[in-house]
Amino acid sequence: MFLKEYIDQIFAMDLNEIRDLSIEDVILHFHAKNLKRMYILDKDKAVFVITPKEIVDFFISYDIKQNAYEFLKNKEPLECFDAKKHIIDTYYEMRKRNLDFMPVCENDKIIGEVDFNILNLKISYIVIKDELTDVYNKKYFDVIIEEYSDFNKSIGIIFIELENLSIYEGLYGVNFSQEVIKNFANTIKYSIRKIDFVFRWDNQFRIIIFNNLEVTSKIFIRIQTNLKNLITDDMHLPFKMSFSHIPEMQDDILLAIESCEEKLIKRN
Repeated sequence: MFLKEYIDQIFAMDLNEIRDLSIEDVILHFHAKNLKRMYILDKDKAVFVITPKEIVDFFISYDIKQNAYEFLKNKEPLECFDAKKHIIDTYYEMRKRNLDFMPVCENDKIIGEVDFNILNLKISYIVIKDELTDVYNKKYFDVIIEEYSDFNKSIGIIFIELENLSIYEGLYGVNFSQEVIKNFANTIKYSIRKIDFVFRWDNQFRIIIFNNLEVTSKIFIRIQTNLKNLITDDMHLPFKMSFSHIPEMQDDILLAIESCEEKLIKRN
């Protein structure tokens, strides 16, 4: 998870663009664009960044009629994070140094920036997602189960387990098994509603549906039909499914989970 994949776009002006502008002109341009930040670049290197704080500093400490180019031309390039920096390392460093933002460079050229608040949200999203399939992961399943353990409305639960995946991986390799998992995930996502939750870990998928037994049954059949028609490298991969429902089949969500697990075991 390199930082390059999670950067935000920036607004920038080249140093030569402001050769005939005053600091006041640049500030007016900043406000006209309604910007959060504006970078000044010299040969693709960030030499200055204008924020509301810098604008206040200008008014307090400098003559805003001064030529902006003359003021900025000898500025040293700003510190940058490397685009190959891991996002978790980035998060901890920004938190430790109390940084609100930082430009990001690749081969000494600025390619964007990282905003701490936005990064925080992105990492929170990553933590609950399965990296391979982009569905939710086991950690988030556990959170949802705990959150809704005392939920007094209808909840459907569907379990799907890919069979003999380790055997296929031994025969055809890791890339094949990952392709199978992604194909199953995509088919499941296609088969459910946008408001339903899909989770995956290892060779198992779990689905939570906030609706009655009839809707849960229909979604179960739809998923089952679509997975039976799924072909990966000219093969139909075996799987097994089970489902339960609260309160129409079980009294609480933990019993429903246990029931789904038992049904899968019985089908071995």
